[in-house]
Parts: sequence; structure tokens; C-alpha cells
Amino acid sequence: MRAGYRAVTTLRRPERKRRNRRVLAALLLAALAAGAAPFLAKPATRALGSLPPCRVGRVEVSGCVDLAPADLAASIPVAPGDNLLLVERDRVRRAVERNARVERAWVSRSPGTLHVRILERRTHVLLSAGRLLEVDSAGCVLPPLPGGSVSDRPVVTGLPVPTRKPGARLRGERLRDILRLVTQLESREVGLLQEISEIAANDPRRVTLRTSRDQIPILVDPTRATRESLRALAVALRDVRHRNRPVEAMDARFRGQVVVRCAPDSLRPATEPRTKV
Repeated sequence: MRAGYRAVTTLRRPERKRRNRRVLAALLLAALAAGAAPFLAKPATRALGSLPPCRVGRVEVSGCVDLAPADLAASIPVAPGDNLLLVERDRVRRAVERNARVERAWVSRSPGTLHVRILERRTHVLLSAGRLLEVDSAGCVLPPLPGGSVSDRPVVTGLPVPTRKPGARLRGERLRDILRLVTQLESREVGLLQEISEIAANDPRRVTLRTSRDQIPILVDPTRATRESLRALAVALRDVRHRNRPVEAMDARFRGQVVVRCAPDSLRPATEPRTKV
């Protein structure tokens, strides 16, 4: 063998033809399988649906707070014994989200069970509009709960309510400012919302918070209120209660201070009717 020569194995012509025929046959079979798959999928799915793990045995609803899982399950277009593999999850999700109290829904399946998990809209305030309307933090009107119960939230008075239709979105700068104010009052840093029973919005320049315990009116500018100013208000309210001072009104519209007007029969001298905190 001469230097630099390397033998290369070559297929004879009959072997090359057989290899090409095998490749061509494999490609044809793959194409036939791909074309037949859509036609075979439904019969196979229906056949599997006769097995107990592939049938709807129960519908499990989770994530409910105010809503009853049984009420939501009744609105789902699925019946016991239906083929679980043929359940359209998007159709179920849309049916659940038609309830205005449901913000989002997720649908999944496991053997014998259809799972529906929801994120529920929570009541942020109650609007006085002939009757109490529950409204979430985005201004969405929530449908009444079965039994007529309402959440324990502050009642907002003095705002025009153009519609009471469940699911409608109430818009308006004034309502948006009040919803933001309620969020700040409920924050961990302030923790004052549980003290407030009413928010009167009759005056366009301010709102009046009224405490549930002793009905103290508190003036607040919702467009300028911050968590720091509301935290100072919470401290001032706790202080006057700790000292057992009768209070006629409090004013938290000023930056960096809370003005407290004590009652005439307060232990404070009559010559000092105002206290700045």
C-alpha cells in the first residue's frame, strides 16, 4: 500500500437502492401517521372517556372567600360523567368569570376531577346609592351576595353613582382618590381603616372620615394624603383616646401636623382649644 492512501468504504448499487427505499418508506409512514392523527384522536379520546379516571367525577372549586363553591360549581357547564378529556377549559373559565365577583379563574384536570381555582374580587368600600353597593379597589360594582350580607367596610356618601349594574366599572377622579385613600388607611403602616365607619364626600375640597367608636369627624384631603400623614393621624387619635380627651373634630389636611379640637368640657384649659401633634 502506497503512503498517504486510505481506503473508503462505498456501497454497491443494490445496497444503495435498498437504503433509499427504506428511507422513502419511513417518510411515507410518518406522513400518513401525521395525516391520520386528527381523525384518530377524537375516537381515541372518546374511547378513553369511558374509563373512570377520564370521566368527570367531581368539580373542585378553590380560592373562594365570600362566594360559596357550590354556587360557582352550579354555573360550570360540566356534568358528572362527562368526558374529562373533552372538557374545554377556556369555556369553563369564561363561564366562571361571568360572575362579576371573580377576577380571574384557572382550570386544570386530574384523574376524575375538574379543578377550578379563582381569584375573588374583594369589597373595598360600600357606596350609598339608595342601597349599599359593594365596590372593589378598581371601582367594579360587585353583585350582592346570596342572603343579602355585606362586607364590613366604610360607607362612602355624597358621590354620584351613574349605574348600579353588577360588573360595571365606576370611573371618576373623585372616586379614584377615595379608593386610594382607603388603601392607605388599610396599609400596615397606618392601620386606621377599622376605626372608620363612614367617608362623607359631599365637599369637593375634602372628605370627612367618621370614626365608628365615638363618631369623631376627621377632615382629610384625599388628593394630598400620604401614608406618613395618615400615620400621624392614627398616632394623634390613639393619643387623645389614651388621655380620655373628648374630641369635637380633627383636621389632617395640613402637611406635617394634625389639628385636634377638644370639647369644652375637656381636661385641657379652655384657653387652649386646639392641640397640634
